[in-house]
Amino acid sequence: MSEPLDLIVIGSGASGGWVAKEAAERGARVLMLEAGRRLDPAKDFPAPDHEGGSRVSILARVMAILKGQQVQARCMSFTPQTAHLFLNDRQNPYTTGPGARFNWYRSRQVGGRLHLWGRNALRISDLDFKAAAADGFGDSWPLSYADLAPWYARVEEFLGVTGEAAGIANLPDGFYSGPHPLTGAERRLLAEMADKWPDRPATTCRIIHHMTDRVPPPLKAAAATGRFELRSGAVVERIETDPETGRATGVSYIDAATRERVTVPARHVAVAASTIESVRILLNSRGGRHPDGLGNSSGNLGRYLSDHLMVFRAGTLPGIEGMGEGHDPYDFGQQSGIYVPSFRNVGKDDGRGFLRGYSLLGSVGRLEPGWFFMAIGEVLPRAENRVELDPAKRDAWGIPAAKVTLRHSENERAMIRDMNASLKDLSETFGLPDDLLGRESLISKLAYRLAGPLVYTPEGALIPGSSIHETGGACMGDDPRRHVTDARNRLHDAPNVHVTDSASFPTNPFHNPGLTIMALSARAGAAIAGGGA
Repeated sequence: MSEPLDLIVIGSGASGGWVAKEAAERGARVLMLEAGRRLDPAKDFPAPDHEGGSRVSILARVMAILKGQQVQARCMSFTPQTAHLFLNDRQNPYTTGPGARFNWYRSRQVGGRLHLWGRNALRISDLDFKAAAADGFGDSWPLSYADLAPWYARVEEFLGVTGEAAGIANLPDGFYSGPHPLTGAERRLLAEMADKWPDRPATTCRIIHHMTDRVPPPLKAAAATGRFELRSGAVVERIETDPETGRATGVSYIDAATRERVTVPARHVAVAASTIESVRILLNSRGGRHPDGLGNSSGNLGRYLSDHLMVFRAGTLPGIEGMGEGHDPYDFGQQSGIYVPSFRNVGKDDGRGFLRGYSLLGSVGRLEPGWFFMAIGEVLPRAENRVELDPAKRDAWGIPAAKVTLRHSENERAMIRDMNASLKDLSETFGLPDDLLGRESLISKLAYRLAGPLVYTPEGALIPGSSIHETGGACMGDDPRRHVTDARNRLHDAPNVHVTDSASFPTNPFHNPGLTIMALSARAGAAIAGGGA
């Protein structure tokens, strides 16, 4: 057997890239395994070849369903120009629990879902890291804002973030390369918000710079060290472990092209495949010391799955300003302008019948139909919401599929009612017409109505999974009897296995999770290489 590598990273997206970068720059020999393919910047990112190529297309969705993307075609970001950046559902099936609809939107390619990401970069404060201590529900994070602040800064300074300091208690300020550009309508709306909504402080969105060459910068930095290798088409099946010590010894994967099974030895493994996929791999990594899955001595591997609530409103406006001449149609960060962090239950119970809070994110005058805002809220982590393996369903490579169960509780339903009220207040107070389908054809309106149950809950929120902000399943905490990972993202049962993506989140605060995923991953990569954390 060959000499073990220092580190194998599973996944090449937001988490995996940062683990690899920090570890390789500190001297570690790193192998990254990516299930999908390498993208060709010219072929995979062409300019739209017809009017509306970047808009919702009923015909494109129908054709995608026929080709095997029956779940992916429900995503708001699924358009003719992005369809190939979503995976094939026939090859990659999953199941759901009884009465638990879940839309799992996925990408399999180098860079993962970063190519579809809105790039909102938000720091989480101790008001949310320690929310359980204030309201008594669940667990607080076993770390503080001070622990992550230097890693937030490292990510922001390396990638570049546009935004501005706002001094809002539950939205810590970061390092910004310059202001995030707003439309004239957005500047006017921010001024009106300050006057008419003084209890709801608003600011500009905080957006990571667009990767114009289509290659995630952390992967380029890792490759520049000469100590990094990326293998695409490597479908990870399981993590191998020592039957005596329980520690990881390497990773087994299936070559997507040849179907050959390959095992690579390593001293450390970083699981960064995205929440549900990471949990699926851990559950499938049964071994002598891990009969119920790797890291499952507590019985909680796969449990406490969460995903953001999302309620969406939009309408038509005259005189759309657009996003500037020469706008890159794959620059999804430029679709967002204004951000309102949670104004509910901030450090105290507001008496509105639900715990935790939600934010508002949107734009005015940037793109059709004219304006949009979405409310993004925390789903409480509950043990019954979970990821399991479905032994009756396998993917195209013979690996057991995930079974996903996530149901909203009365807390979420009460929050949705308040979200709808806030969005109605926004529309009425600031003169934004609430007519999402105002410019659509009769056929589009009919299709929208018929497809509604596939996308929306009866209360009007997007079906669980649709926010693409899933977290949990390998939750961090200090007690090995209850928690799967520790405060350093290491499995309690196998400390040389590091779960660095949002599977490790013990709660899912209202903030977009991307920046926190990267900060945790950077910290873990540095620690793996012995660089401290």
